Amino acid sequence: MNTFRNKLKIGVAATLVLTSLGTAAVAQGFVGGFSSGYARGGHNPLQINGSVVCRGCRLEEVQQAHPQAKDLYQLASKHGSLVFKVASVNDPATFNAVAWPQRLWLRASDDMLRQLAAEDTLFKPIGLTGILGTARTLDVTDVAVSR
Repeated sequence: MNTFRNKLKIGVAATLVLTSLGTAAVAQGFVGGFSSGYARGGHNPLQINGSVVCRGCRLEEVQQAHPQAKDLYQLASKHGSLVFKVASVNDPATFNAVAWPQRLWLRASDDMLRQLAAEDTLFKPIGLTGILGTARTLDVTDVAVSR
């Protein structure tokens, strides 16, 4: 009887240890062999270069007016929306995996949002730096407008 009880205790203890190790692996993002920073949840900043082509308009309106235009994205914030033409991204795999369909929510300081939507920035080269989350929200940390 004691032998059976000891084996049962060892079995339960082993199960708990293996289960906790499996949970730790899941929490650290090692499931399925993913090893990128994106799979682990440690997002690297994206650098998105492009230009604002329209303020206060919708993506469908710009696409209808310019059917040949590619890489257009609607960026919405608490100050309204704009259509942004993406010229390049430093991590296209991450960007393309999250930014589809072509609508993103921007979260940034009021100053950055005003700078991005300003009349004098239309069609000028702009660099956006931020973290793109799986909820399709771009947390902008920097807006650089070329003059």
